[in-house]
Amino acid sequence: MDNVCIYLRKSRADEEIEKELGQGETLARHKKTLLEFAKQNSLNIVKIYEEIVSGESLIQRIEMLKLLEDIRDKKFTAVLCMDIQRLGRGNMQEQGLILETFKQNDTKIITLQKTYDLNNDFDEEYSEFEAFMSRKELKMINRRLQNGRIRSIQDGNYLSPLPPYGYNIVSGKRFRSLCPNVLEAPVVKLIFDMYVNKQMGSGMIAEQLNSLGYKSAKGKAFGGSSIINILKNPVYIGNITWKKKLIKKSSDPNKSKDTHQRPKSEWIITKGKHEAIIDKNIFLRAQSIIADKTHIPYQRLRSPRNPLAGLIICGVCGAKMVYRPYKNKQPHIICSNKCGNKSSKFIYIEQAVLKALNLWIGDFQFDISDCYIIDTNMIAYKKQLSSLKIELKNFEHQKSNLHDLVERGVYDDATFLARHNTIENKINIINNNISELEKKIKISSQSSIFTFPKTIKFIDLYRKTQDINKKNALLKGVLEKIVYEKAKAAKEDDFSIKVYMNIMKQSE
Repeated sequence: MDNVCIYLRKSRADEEIEKELGQGETLARHKKTLLEFAKQNSLNIVKIYEEIVSGESLIQRIEMLKLLEDIRDKKFTAVLCMDIQRLGRGNMQEQGLILETFKQNDTKIITLQKTYDLNNDFDEEYSEFEAFMSRKELKMINRRLQNGRIRSIQDGNYLSPLPPYGYNIVSGKRFRSLCPNVLEAPVVKLIFDMYVNKQMGSGMIAEQLNSLGYKSAKGKAFGGSSIINILKNPVYIGNITWKKKLIKKSSDPNKSKDTHQRPKSEWIITKGKHEAIIDKNIFLRAQSIIADKTHIPYQRLRSPRNPLAGLIICGVCGAKMVYRPYKNKQPHIICSNKCGNKSSKFIYIEQAVLKALNLWIGDFQFDISDCYIIDTNMIAYKKQLSSLKIELKNFEHQKSNLHDLVERGVYDDATFLARHNTIENKINIINNNISELEKKIKISSQSSIFTFPKTIKFIDLYRKTQDINKKNALLKGVLEKIVYEKAKAAKEDDFSIKVYMNIMKQSE
């Protein structure tokens, strides 16, 4: 007796039905229908594949991939399904792969209306025509859905599944909008007030809200990024934003979707039906502050800018303080832990350190020929070069293993070529990075010689050199650490430092 399997998969229409009937009801009804059909037609059902996803790409449809593998192994003479569209109506490549697998392995497709033998010219043409019409129908449905959503957005409706913090979703027969949440809306107003009127940063606002017991929309503690997201969201001034992100099905089996932010020119921003929580002028002031506060992003192996790096210690929490550059104001030394230790301009702290050093070693003459300066930039370059060489060796090993995998039948030709090209591209990128680093190491080693008199005072030496690494090395040669502390209400240069010397007792 011929072996037949059943393939079950939901359609988009079925998902709408399941919202009323409950998850899994559709597949259960379909299974019952097909089993009754099999009994009436004396079909020998040996296996049932139940696909729980709908509208996904082939790579995400685990049961279909298993079915195709079993068809190649000649386990079935036919597959029973509700209709041929259940097998797939995605792109032409995926449909072609599915139908070609059935044809090459002489496996029939049995539906409630018709049996398809793809080795029969008429059935093959008919199945291809149905597949074409199915794709066309799918595109038309998607287009109508998108156009409908856009019209609804332009009418001021809110279509996202979850409400933004500060609102609840309200819906009726012809609308879906937002209304202020009586508990969360005051918190949104408080956030904007602290940011705009009290000049508090996002991290400090998050700490303040957490200390008061407030929770985010997901019931978690607030963080600086969640505060910024609230401050940037135009929904709070009554606007609706759509098409900010481009979401596509992922080709990665471990991911269902790939998400990218669209250019602002493609966004749809329209007036919503909901009530605004924040005044427009306050919102615009917040955007201006955010733009002014945006600091320059840090990048590995950029030219160093902080000669005090690794030396400044927070007097409140004990953490190492960091150099923070800004767009429109002077750089500061800050504590990232938000412990209440107020920051100061870098230039004030540097001057205070040099003043303290001048009291202790101002008259000392340094012999340049005996002065060994550690080039921290060179150390960083060499560490990364070593890391890249290890990475290069790993990729070259992977490349050599590809041929073994082909010979053992693990990879087919197409997979081998794709994997080979990917590894080759990575090897080229690593080789280019190695060449760039070797050039930087050569330049750094050539510029490591001081061109000063044989003996010179420490402060003069520090001020004359323009190399930040050398400044940092000079300071680390005489300093163990610098402990910094400043009250919240203190003015710009009103702070205290304790300078701990490597060669002397502490100075205050």
